[in-house]
Amino acid sequence: MQNPFFAEYISDTMKLGASLPAYRTFALEELQEATHNFDDSTLLGEGSHGQIYRGKLPDGTFVAIRGLKMRKRQSPQVYTHLLEQISKLRHSHLVSALGHCLECHPDDSGVSRVFLIHAIQVAMEKGPPGRKLTWPQRIIAAIGVAKGIQFLHTGIVPGIKSNNLRIKNVLLDHDLHVKISSYNLPLLVESRGTMGTTVPSLAPKGSVQARY
Repeated sequence: MQNPFFAEYISDTMKLGASLPAYRTFALEELQEATHNFDDSTLLGEGSHGQIYRGKLPDGTFVAIRGLKMRKRQSPQVYTHLLEQISKLRHSHLVSALGHCLECHPDDSGVSRVFLIHAIQVAMEKGPPGRKLTWPQRIIAAIGVAKGIQFLHTGIVPGIKSNNLRIKNVLLDHDLHVKISSYNLPLLVESRGTMGTTVPSLAPKGSVQARY
């Protein structure tokens, strides 16, 4: 039986992500429209886990869309529990997903790709050159990172651990608000063939002060 205090704590921590739009399922057509049919000009990056595209939704929201290739052909129902866990990863100190989209093989034999959609703000892609944080600002940033990690460990059940965080995974906005951009997700990825992948680090190369 779950501890009532622990359940209340989880409920309270979930409220920290309440400012985000409700998590939802996106249609593939929405993503194609947002990226001009995944045009090369919208490609942000490519790695062993898939591609990341920049897109713009009809309401004007800029998004980063990551396509993850699946190793095995499995029905959409197989991913229901995993995507439900991802939908709960909403916190003010995390780069959280707005939703997902499942792309199936043409013969409907299973899911070929899972797309995760993250909101981004393009107002500040690179931090001011030469800007340095004061020690009080660094302490506040460190506390923000600690709160994000605490939520990953204890804010949902089971917790998300073994995140292998690095300094490049810590993003700051104009107000120096910290967001962790890379952490383990409970998702089966073709390039690994194991449970767990990471949220993409969306910051431009060489910059930790991006607004997302």
